[in-house]
Amino acid sequence: MLDVHPPHQPTHTWKDFFIHIATIVIGLLIAIGLEQTVESFHHRHQVDETRAALRDEKQENIGLYHQNVEYHIMTMAYLHNNLRIFLYLRNHPGTTQEKLPGILYWPIFTQRPQETAWSTAGQTGVLDLMPRAEVSSIAVTYANLDYAWQTYQPVVSALSACTAYFAVTPDITQLSAAEIATEIDHLKQAMTLEAVYGNTLSVLGKQPDFGPALGWWPMLPYWTMKDYYAWAGKHPELNSPSQDDIDRARASAGLPPEDRNQTFKYYTNPHP
Repeated sequence: MLDVHPPHQPTHTWKDFFIHIATIVIGLLIAIGLEQTVESFHHRHQVDETRAALRDEKQENIGLYHQNVEYHIMTMAYLHNNLRIFLYLRNHPGTTQEKLPGILYWPIFTQRPQETAWSTAGQTGVLDLMPRAEVSSIAVTYANLDYAWQTYQPVVSALSACTAYFAVTPDITQLSAAEIATEIDHLKQAMTLEAVYGNTLSVLGKQPDFGPALGWWPMLPYWTMKDYYAWAGKHPELNSPSQDDIDRARASAGLPPEDRNQTFKYYTNPHP
């Protein structure tokens, strides 16, 4: 004989079913919302920390920039001084050390810009959480910092070549005529590369808060290119055949002719 017992729970209706489903959905939405809120606060905290780190690093790089500008100006002066002394020694063989027209000075190497905060922001993905315009602006500054640093690397090699004679003697009057000629070539090359580096510093100085930026010519003391173009400016008739060469090159590249004096003006006008 079977015993029939009434159900312990009331029979579920469609209304109960939908209430149950709605409760689950609302609970899930609340959980997701809470998770997203927590994640949003976390992202905001990450962005705030990154901005603070980037601001601090920028201030450090601004300080290094001004230091490097000073080092660059001094390097141009040192190299000019050293070239003058070696040219004198070449033209006056047999000169003793105490009769040289000056003392040799060798440059202090420039300081590498800092990029720890920028690199960390990129590796952790925080840059993806920041406005694109803000990230692009910061990226330009770091690109110019890196470009200046990379441009300086050949200077290091050139300066190393300039000082190679110290492996043999501290007295340059003991060098042979061939060694003196080689040293003069090394100094000219080092000065040229340092001048190129100085131009990258003038570009870097135009970044927000880095200035005041020195123009091109002020960044190239003892560089005689400006003197040449000052002379050329007094002889405009000489520019015509040169401009013809430029126009032919532009035509071969499919470019339209430019202002006849545009290229010349580029060199004669100080860069802003």
